[in-house]
Order: sequence, then C-alpha cells, then structure tokens
Amino acid sequence: MVLDKNYANVLIICFFTLLLLVSSSVQYSIASATQSPLQTQCLSFPNTVINGISNSNGDNDDNNSPSGLKIQVNLSNQNIADIGPLTIFIITTEGECATAEINLDSAGSAGQEMQLTFEFEPGVINVNEKFNACVETSIDFDFKCVLGSNSPSKVPEQVFLEVPIKNENSFVN
Repeated sequence: MVLDKNYANVLIICFFTLLLLVSSSVQYSIASATQSPLQTQCLSFPNTVINGISNSNGDNDDNNSPSGLKIQVNLSNQNIADIGPLTIFIITTEGECATAEINLDSAGSAGQEMQLTFEFEPGVINVNEKFNACVETSIDFDFKCVLGSNSPSKVPEQVFLEVPIKNENSFVN
C-alpha cells in the first residue's frame, strides 16, 4: 500500500517534469519564423557595391573599393501580378551573401527586365568558384535560384532570373 502511494507520486512528478522539458524546448526551435530559407544560408555579408551603392558599414567613402568579381543579375518580371518587394541574393559557397531589395510597381514594370550589378571585393568569390543567384518574394519566401561560376575572363558574369510564382528550384551547392 505504501508502494502504491509512492508510485503515484513519482508518476505525477515525472509527468510534470516531462511537461516542463517539452514546453521549454519549443522556444529553442532551429527554424526561425522571421528569416526566409535563403537568409538562413547567409553566414556573413562581405563589402559589396550594388549599382554604385556600397553596403559597407565602415567610414570608407571610396565607392570604388570593391574591385573583384562583378555579377550582372538580369531579372525578368513578366510573371509579376501583385508579388510585392523582392530580394536578390548572391550566395557564395562559404555562405557569404550580398542582398538587394527591390520594390516593383507591377503596373509600370510588367514585362520589362531589370538589371542589378553586384561587385565584390577581391577574394570573396575566386576564379572557377561557384555561387548561387536567387530571387525571393517577401510575401511567402518563394524563390528561384541559378548556379553561376566565376570564369577566368575579366568581364562581368551574367545571371538570368525569373520572378517565382512557386518555389520551383532549391538552393544548390
């Protein structure tokens, strides 16, 4: 009879301990509701110039400081209805990201192509190194990516992206 009382008390304590452990582990989930799938790939943000505007946080006023790889992203927006703001990502194999957010006027820019030029510091993306160029919607984080490579030629790399309607391509390494 004493054994039955202790068994019931132990069971109640175990139940509440388990409940406490489960409820506290939920808040430390790996997934984040505030970051998109592409943002989770970014480990760092190198100094990059995008169409003449530097994303450097330093006090360097030299807009021409990055003189490494240039990537021209050609964004076709023929599929835009009311998608909203888009984010363009260039993601290196090392997880370094350059991003540019663009707001599109669906009525005024439908069927046109936009071009953004990303210029990295030397050594961020070496010759023959691969990178991902992606376009992501801000509403539901649908994205499309293409794999590019830094060729030995000294001309800017050309990348062609279409605005996603559904997430059709996955991130590629």
